[in-house]
Amino acid sequence: MRGGIEAVIFDYGGVLARTANPEPRAAWERDLGLAPGTLTATVHDKRSWVAAQNGSIQSDAHWQAVEGELGLSKSQLRGLRASFYSGDVLNQQLLACIDRLRQQGITLGLLSNFSTDLRGMLEAQDLVRRFDHIAISAETGVMKPDAAAYEAILAMLALPASACAFIDDLPANVAAARALGMHGIVFEDTASCLATLKGLIRGQL
Repeated sequence: MRGGIEAVIFDYGGVLARTANPEPRAAWERDLGLAPGTLTATVHDKRSWVAAQNGSIQSDAHWQAVEGELGLSKSQLRGLRASFYSGDVLNQQLLACIDRLRQQGITLGLLSNFSTDLRGMLEAQDLVRRFDHIAISAETGVMKPDAAAYEAILAMLALPASACAFIDDLPANVAAARALGMHGIVFEDTASCLATLKGLIRGQL
């Protein structure tokens, strides 16, 4: 144990992955005659997307809602599902950090608000093997910043909150983690995140 930190828990979207190339979505918008930003707003809406993230509906049901909202054909929907996240890239510096943390004996967790689609995405991105435990809101039935979301990953890790560092790009999610006793880091950029994490674990990153 280094500096009292035994585990580091990462968020996925906005931390480990981000949309670096907007062109795949922009191309769909041009083809469908949509205003810029409309596609993302529709797919990540406040209705079916939230329901898919908290497990109230299946991911397929969410995408069917998108199909109806945009008036897509079945083949268009398949194409959209396959390409919607294709402009996303992984944060290679954080992945290298994760690999070094594992070598140092730090337990690793992932806590994400996402639909069940994330499990397959993590497999395809070779991320599953990098984490000891993964808590996806659609699978646990609870979303950050609800305290139960953090309690779910802590139960998986079998560690107290005080032994864990949590990294998320949303201040509200980090505040909720801190309220439970975790060491919270608001992700703003990779360099500052790594510097703060290094100070917490008192190790080499």
